[in-house]
Amino acid sequence: MAINIEKLSFSELVQLQKDAAVLIKKKEKAEKVELRKKMEALAEKSGFTFEEIITSGKTSKKAKVKPKYANPKDPTQTWTGRGRKPKWVEAELSSGTDIDDLLI
Repeated sequence: MAINIEKLSFSELVQLQKDAAVLIKKKEKAEKVELRKKMEALAEKSGFTFEEIITSGKTSKKAKVKPKYANPKDPTQTWTGRGRKPKWVEAELSSGTDIDDLLI
């Protein structure tokens, strides 16, 4: 059953859009439930629980990187050397300080 949407009025198109959005959510939920059942059955067939499978590759937390550089004017301000340079590093470098002079 094909609908010729060109012939629909504006209000009919808006209603169709709303109805489609509701139906999409409903079908998405149903597909997720069905997929989870299939995944649980596959995990069980292999001797595992679904929860064991989905949590097996997770790491608890990334290791915290130690600071590599410190602000000579305020040693509480540090930088690991990763990501964007802090303003204090930019200020030191623009004043002629070598990056190696900021090493901890």
